[in-house]
Amino acid sequence: MTPRSSALAVPSECVLVRGEASCRCAQDACRLTDQQILVRATDKFRWQQRGTSAGAVAARIGLDELLAHARKHRPSPLVSELLRMCILLRILDPVRTAPGHPDAETVEAEVEALLLEYTELAELDDDPRRLGEAATLRAHRTAVFHQGENALTDTAVAHAILTELTAPGPHEDPAEWSRLLSRSLNGLVLVLLKLGSHELADEVSQRAITVSEGGASLMDRLVLQLNRVRLQLSWALRLERGGRDAAAATRFVGAAQTAQTAARLWAAAHGLPEGGTEAIEECSIIGAAYSLKQPAPEHLEMLVALEPMTNFTEDRIMLAIATARCLLAAGGPGDAAAALAPLHHELRKSTPDAVLALALHREFARMDELAHGAPRRSDALASYAEALEAELWALREARLTALRSHSEHHRLAREHGAVAAQALQDPLTGLPNRRALDMRLVEATTTPALQPCAVALIDLDRFKDVNDARSHAAGDAVLREVAMCLRTILRSQDLVARYGGDEFVVVMPATPLPEARAALQRATDAVAALPADVAAGVTMSVGVVRAPLDGEPEVALAAADAAMYRAKHSGGNTVVTGTVHAGRVMSTVPSSAATVPPE
Repeated sequence: MTPRSSALAVPSECVLVRGEASCRCAQDACRLTDQQILVRATDKFRWQQRGTSAGAVAARIGLDELLAHARKHRPSPLVSELLRMCILLRILDPVRTAPGHPDAETVEAEVEALLLEYTELAELDDDPRRLGEAATLRAHRTAVFHQGENALTDTAVAHAILTELTAPGPHEDPAEWSRLLSRSLNGLVLVLLKLGSHELADEVSQRAITVSEGGASLMDRLVLQLNRVRLQLSWALRLERGGRDAAAATRFVGAAQTAQTAARLWAAAHGLPEGGTEAIEECSIIGAAYSLKQPAPEHLEMLVALEPMTNFTEDRIMLAIATARCLLAAGGPGDAAAALAPLHHELRKSTPDAVLALALHREFARMDELAHGAPRRSDALASYAEALEAELWALREARLTALRSHSEHHRLAREHGAVAAQALQDPLTGLPNRRALDMRLVEATTTPALQPCAVALIDLDRFKDVNDARSHAAGDAVLREVAMCLRTILRSQDLVARYGGDEFVVVMPATPLPEARAALQRATDAVAALPADVAAGVTMSVGVVRAPLDGEPEVALAAADAAMYRAKHSGGNTVVTGTVHAGRVMSTVPSSAATVPPE
């Protein structure tokens, strides 16, 4: 990651969290490490979910500005994390995504553009987890802006990819892998809930919790348990609608038990003593789970207090139903209907979650009938309602079958595609190989939109000594570490390929030569700073040129090669620029020179 050892004179958190009106993270970004930027972004993302509407706007602007900075200066994993937050911030906005809102089309277009960028980065980095998360985000987007049925394919793709990931790669930190995968699986759970696929959501939820035990934080584990409570409550309400009251009661009990686990994690995550009532009094979904297990008047004070601090529509529905059932238990069917009426009216215009919205409408109809002593429905109307519920249940079963079928189909397709992809990948480093490089060079030197395009050739200094003094296995380990360092330090749009032996080629589209040279110098410094037990003290000699439009890629590579030898002859561990003109190398200039060759 980009080193920023001087990043100590700036606040550790976003000032929005401390109550200021606007975000300053973009101005501070040049003094922040990648990790500090990620902390700031996470601060904003979590804070805006419970902040005012003005605060949500400020958080969105702040995240967008951080993303703009990262695109220019930071590696692709950080850019991807910021993209993910920017996408979710828009998708989860209940106001701007509501049908008929003047901003809805603009928000949808923004999400589409951000999703495309996120997917491209995941494909460039060949990161299966992020590819699965991209599919989840697409499904979530479709479920919010369109009809849930259209989200089935993307959900199945996400399920096929994410549930196949069973262990971290050889260069991945196991704890970080566990944290990120459990988070991705959690996102899939939320989409499956929107589709009413509770059985599949249950499987994925249990998998996410198991994975999280390998390294997720207390807060991450708390989120997983809270969403499992939501899953079981939604499932119970769906079972009630289908006339499966005994199965529903079992789910309500399960939700209450999971809520107990969540309450313990809540206390630990917030530094509170275990056994206190803070989680019940501050978290609406925990309070709703306890109350729905056995509705009673004694829960009412707690439920009423939770209402103002409940933001998500899904949580508001569950809290409202819990409140209504406790009011009914207190002998007040009229009060129960009145508690549901505002949300019932609101959801007639907007239905963010069809499963829960139907549960709310059913609950209101039941309470309203009890409150007004309405006559019993006719047998014909009762039969119609039963037939409608049976049809909806059958549709849900068909959707679940389709999801499983699509997921298996995509899994098989991925297995076939993986074989084809191996032909373009260097097996030692995982980087693109010569064949993939040739394809990218042709594209970069024939596409005006990718100009100016810089091409660099890298040779490792003293690498032969590693093979001779240690072993070829040690040399292979060094090549893998250098490859990972290059891929991490350089930008997401830069192609890093293994050219052969201890040589690498970097293709940097839409990058002027001075910017390319500066980025490669940062990469050179990063490799030189690798610990001796990791990289055996190797450094890099780098030659970089601008590849002319419609020029021969071989000529650009030859010019970069000549510049690289100039770097090596000057002592190595440096970057030298060269110029290609009329198919010949005209000049080479070391990176420390005061002048830069003309573009």
